[in-house]
Amino acid sequence: MTPIAALLTAIGLLAALVARFGVAAAARRGGVAEHLRRLFTLIAVLLALRLANFVWTSPAIVATMMVLAAWMPLATLRLGEELVRRHANRPLKFLALGGAITFSVLAATFGLFWTREAILALAAFQAFVLAGVLIHLLTQRRTVSPSERRAPDMLALAFVLALPLLATDFERLFPSLAFRGGAFAALVFMLACSRLVTSSGRPLALLADIALVGGVAGIVALAAHLMKSTPPMVQVASASAGASATLLMLIERFARRAPATGTILSQIVKGPHNARAILSGHPLLASAIPLGNEELGDLPGVTVEQLAQQRIIALGTVAAESPLGGAARELLGRYGASHLLRRSQQPLQFLAISGGALEEDALTSELEIVARLLENAK
Repeated sequence: MTPIAALLTAIGLLAALVARFGVAAAARRGGVAEHLRRLFTLIAVLLALRLANFVWTSPAIVATMMVLAAWMPLATLRLGEELVRRHANRPLKFLALGGAITFSVLAATFGLFWTREAILALAAFQAFVLAGVLIHLLTQRRTVSPSERRAPDMLALAFVLALPLLATDFERLFPSLAFRGGAFAALVFMLACSRLVTSSGRPLALLADIALVGGVAGIVALAAHLMKSTPPMVQVASASAGASATLLMLIERFARRAPATGTILSQIVKGPHNARAILSGHPLLASAIPLGNEELGDLPGVTVEQLAQQRIIALGTVAAESPLGGAARELLGRYGASHLLRRSQQPLQFLAISGGALEEDALTSELEIVARLLENAK
């Protein structure tokens, strides 16, 4: 590893720590954020080991890096499954788990003698599993609510952009490259996740982020060229500037984190406390689909009575194996919703609401308050 590669790796490590800290609060409630935190932790440890190997080369460090690289695809697959709330097909899951175990054993036993063929096999394994995750995200995206589709779409776009960069990290396969793209691949992935976590923008906004980073790198490269710097120094300056710009964007984005779900109550309190004003006070409520007796008519009467006792219904609020849980899953899937909010008991009416992927628990808490307000509204 060259000094500039070490600098870029250090910037990537800082970015991974910032991203991990940014999702820490949401990760304590489980779900997508918990899988993101695990993946950020793996990335941070892997980058830290790369720096350690630059300072003090050791076969043990290299073997540990290979073990982490072997388990990264499985962690990414689990994240993809959580985003679309659907299991991947069994062959892909067995491949991810079997490959992780196989390459871990290989790294622990023959880590001193990693051949070009072994490196090529690890790279092919990673690429195949990540391609499988990408296909899973694209084919299952319609199984989640419309507002939740931004998350798998954002991650899928990040994979498309990051995979070519990640491939350049295998030095034995591409020995003549001036820079390795592993740190940049991690930065692209974390940029996408920062937009996902903060609910800021559509997936294509990630391209605007990358364009901004590229613009900063280009300006610095032009300035270095005008100062008659050597070509290697121009490359160093532009790459460092681009990576630093990405780090600053991550810090700024997580610092001002304000999930969209946190604005429901603040919007409602600004208006009058009647049902019409409450339901039009936030886009999530205004776009909700009303479910009355006709929509609930195909459910057993006992199940409908159980549903009527619940102010808020989400997958995390009812037992998955119970008849109530089965009915809830059916209704949520049928209307592409993340929550059902009871608008009234007599006559019974629910609202199917499409919320976000990461802040489901926070949204559930706010909708519980909204349901109580509707009960007392005129």
